[in-house]
Amino acid sequence: MVSIPLKVKGTFIPATLLELSDEDPVRIEEALTHRLESEAPLLTQAPIVLEVSQLPESAPLAPLQQVCEKLSLHLMGIRGGCEHQQKEARRLGLVCLGDSRPKPAANDDRQYRAKVHVGTVRGGQQLVHESGDLVIIGSVNAGSEVLASGNIHIYGALRGRALAGIGGDASVRIFCQALHAELVSIAGRYRPSDAIAEDILGQACQVWLEDDRLRLDPLGV
Repeated sequence: MVSIPLKVKGTFIPATLLELSDEDPVRIEEALTHRLESEAPLLTQAPIVLEVSQLPESAPLAPLQQVCEKLSLHLMGIRGGCEHQQKEARRLGLVCLGDSRPKPAANDDRQYRAKVHVGTVRGGQQLVHESGDLVIIGSVNAGSEVLASGNIHIYGALRGRALAGIGGDASVRIFCQALHAELVSIAGRYRPSDAIAEDILGQACQVWLEDDRLRLDPLGV
């Protein structure tokens, strides 16, 4: 029997999205340097994607890549941008993730319903629900991943990765009865385990966004 040297699996790799409203690399470097003082894990421990849809079509990308390299940030690609910018991104070895998040059509009559999973989500499993809330009656083990476009409710311990708002909805939340997460994310804003305060570990918790920053608060407080 010939052994297969690889497996192809779908996954959601969290990245930090930097939404740029200014093309000046000096100002961007100053802003990133300031953010690195307080949010180093968020910026240095995951790939960076630049949202460039608000920049002029003439804005060059090479100086922005140089800023990221200078600050030891791992620039993966861009989102949005005109055809010229996307060609430049490919020339620089960057991934183009397409336009900004699509808005649902006005006549979109799809039904968004909760998906309920009963039982433990085991290590290596990935549970995805792209059209509503995800409810897990059980724990999420280390090495597993749960993802939803809506809220995520975990009636058990969260030891793996939970990513809510995967379609871009920043109003959603993650709820769990005991927080030991490897990673939590809301609409692409994420926090790895080593950036979670120790005083919240093991508690019933909710994760949500306030002023574009993740908050992790004990339930009932």
